[in-house]
Amino acid sequence: MKKLLIPFLMICSLVSCGQRSAGKDPIGGRCEDCEAIFENVVPFDKLKSVVTLPDYNDPGPKIEISGIVYQRDGKTPAKDVVLYVYHTDQTGVYPTRGNETGWGKRHGYIRGWVKTDQNGFYQFYTLKPKAYPNRKDPAHIHITVKEPDKSEYWIDEYLFADDPLLPTAHANPRGGNGVIELLPPEKGVMHGTRHIILGLNVPDYPYAGLPNIKSGLEIGTPCPAFDPLHLSGADKGKKVCPMCKYGYGQGIMVWFNHANLDHMTEFIKSLEIEMKNRGEKELRVFLVYMNPFYKNSTDTDYEIIGRKLKLWCEKQQLERVAMTWIPSPVDEKTAGVYSINPEAKNTIFVYKSRRVTAKWVNVEYDQETLKTILNTL
Repeated sequence: MKKLLIPFLMICSLVSCGQRSAGKDPIGGRCEDCEAIFENVVPFDKLKSVVTLPDYNDPGPKIEISGIVYQRDGKTPAKDVVLYVYHTDQTGVYPTRGNETGWGKRHGYIRGWVKTDQNGFYQFYTLKPKAYPNRKDPAHIHITVKEPDKSEYWIDEYLFADDPLLPTAHANPRGGNGVIELLPPEKGVMHGTRHIILGLNVPDYPYAGLPNIKSGLEIGTPCPAFDPLHLSGADKGKKVCPMCKYGYGQGIMVWFNHANLDHMTEFIKSLEIEMKNRGEKELRVFLVYMNPFYKNSTDTDYEIIGRKLKLWCEKQQLERVAMTWIPSPVDEKTAGVYSINPEAKNTIFVYKSRRVTAKWVNVEYDQETLKTILNTL
């Protein structure tokens, strides 16, 4: 999306900013107000990974948004990335207090800065913004990104899935899908997740692709038993061994170690259709989520992650494809017995009669990959 200029407080419409270089090679095109990211009082090296915006204790619906920022490969957490966010108040305007300087005069005082931690994690608390009055733009939160070694650039805004003004999804969202599914309130706060892939669909972004690494059992190796929790499919809500119950036939296992499921959507929907067309006796598909949050997860975090995964499965209408969940990418009883490399974004197996017949590591979730996999069945 391209950001439009409009007068005074309405300067930032739903369609996002471009980019203005700050001494580095420019990325992402023109953006006259991306320089606002440098107006923070706290120096970048002192920023925390969690921030509460100034409106949080005002009347209004409280929200918490968090996620992982990944490098362009979509699986390596990106540390020390600064995110600048700002949005409207409960009347749909960018409020000022009268002492603002610089871009604060237009962005208002409801803004904040966070810096990702060593695991790429970020989190901010605020009120859910209102849409502009007398306009057809949905409510949104603007975001600018600054990586340590690159110029600042904009990515698509945070939007809300329940917004009646939400437009039809556009192709190639910058930084990944920004539409947030807010979970029902817990202790008065609605939780939402957005994972960000740096440089995704951003013009002039330098990217060398996914690393070529080894992961997974060798072709011809027997597939061991393991007992993941099933969040969708025929065994939803149970711990069932895929090989013990379905290993007699042929199937696909997608082991993935990334939290962002959005860029898997079309790939997984295609596999759901393939299972329907072939029949479940002819093809089984298992997604194995390895929980990249495992190092810092609490019991509450596990509960929230589980709810978000189930919500994603429901949204994709997964009735045949089984989304399963294991404790971590280094769990010896699950990922370990399949020789999964925790540095791999994904490891995909095709099996028949409980033996590996084909394998791919660090592949894109595109139609070319899908066609290659299906041709081996």
